[in-house]
Amino acid sequence: MSWLRRITGRFPSIVIARRNISRARTRSLLAAAAITIGVVAIAAIGGGGAAFKESQLDRIQEQGATNVYVSPGFDKEERHFDRTDLMRIEETVGGAGIVATESRSMEYRLRADHRRTISATYLEDPRLLYEVAAGEIPKSWRRSAVVSHEFAADQGLEPGDRIVLAPEADEGEQTEGRAYRVTAVLAESAAFGVDDVFLPIEETGDRTYSQVRITTQSVDEAEAAATSLRAEFNGRKDKLLVFELTSLVRLFRSIVNGINLFLAGLGSLSLLVAGVSIANTMLMSVTKRREEIGVLRAVGYSKSDILRILLVEAAMLGAIGAGIGIALALLVVLAANAIFLGSPFAFTTETLLYLGGAVVFGIATSLIAGAYPAWRAASERPVEALRG
Repeated sequence: MSWLRRITGRFPSIVIARRNISRARTRSLLAAAAITIGVVAIAAIGGGGAAFKESQLDRIQEQGATNVYVSPGFDKEERHFDRTDLMRIEETVGGAGIVATESRSMEYRLRADHRRTISATYLEDPRLLYEVAAGEIPKSWRRSAVVSHEFAADQGLEPGDRIVLAPEADEGEQTEGRAYRVTAVLAESAAFGVDDVFLPIEETGDRTYSQVRITTQSVDEAEAAATSLRAEFNGRKDKLLVFELTSLVRLFRSIVNGINLFLAGLGSLSLLVAGVSIANTMLMSVTKRREEIGVLRAVGYSKSDILRILLVEAAMLGAIGAGIGIALALLVVLAANAIFLGSPFAFTTETLLYLGGAVVFGIATSLIAGAYPAWRAASERPVEALRG
C-alpha cells in the first residue's frame, strides 16, 4: 500500500477528509447509505427497463418490423405489379432486398369429402424470406410445394407427401385440382401473416405480383425505404400502399422511455433526501471542528484549501455510496439481462448510460450538498473559529 501513501501524501486534503469521515463513521455511513439507495433506484430501474425494451424490440423485429410491404394503390391503373414496376421499386429502395409475391386463396383437397380453403403464395424462392426446417428446395421446383411449419403440423405433412390444390371457385362451381409434391417444410416463424403453402411463381402463368416485400437489416432502414417509396410514387395519386411496423416501434420506444424516465425520476428523489442528509452531516462536522479549521487557517491554509478539503470529504461520501449502489444495481441488471435478453452480460448502450449516469448523479449530489457547508467553513474568520 506504499503507492497509496505516496499518492495521499501529495494530496493532504484527501488525508484530512478521510480522517474526518473516520471520526464520524456512523453519520458518514448513514449519509453514504442514502446515496446508495438513490443510485440503486436509478441504475436498476433504468438498466432493467432498457433490457426489457430491447427484448420487446427484438420480438417486434422478428415479427416483420424490418420489412416493408408494398401493394398497388387505389389510384394505380392496374391492380398488380409487373416487371417494370419491380425495377422502379428496386431503384428507389437502393440496396434493400426485393421479394415479389402473388397471394391467392386455394382449395386444399385431402379427400373427396375433405376440402379446406388455405392461403397460397407464389414466389421465386421461399428461402429469401424463411428458413427451411425439413427437406430442401431445388433450383427448379416446378410441380412441387413448400408448406409452412404450422400447416405441416396441422395436416401431418412431411417432405415427399402429396397434396392436391385447386383454385378457389364460387359456390356450386367445380375446379380441377392439381397434385404437388411437398419438397420442404419451413421453420417455425414469429412473423405475422405466414401463408400455408408456397408455390413457384411460374404457376401463375402471367408473372404479375400482388405484393412486394422489401427486406432490410434494421427498423431505421425499413423506415427510410418506406419514406422513399411514398415520396417517389405517391404524389398527387397514391400509386402504392406502403405498410411497415416502424410507427409501432416508435410508439413502443416512446412509451417505454417515458415510463423509464418517470420511474428513474422517482428514484432520483431519494438522492434529494441523500443530499439533505449529507448537508446535515457536513454542517454538524463543520460545527464540531470550528477550532480545528481555525488552526488550519492560522498555520497558513487558505480559504480555497479549506473549501477543497470539505468538498473532497463530500465527494468521498458520494463515491462510497455510489460504489456500493452500483454494485447492488449491477446484480439487478444482470438478472434483468438474463431474463429478458438471455444473457446476464448482454449490456446495451442505454443500460451502460443509466449505470454511469447514476454514479455521476450520486457523486454530483454529494458535491452540491457539501458546497454550502464548505463555503460557510471557508468563509469563517480564523480568530472567531479559534474562539470556538
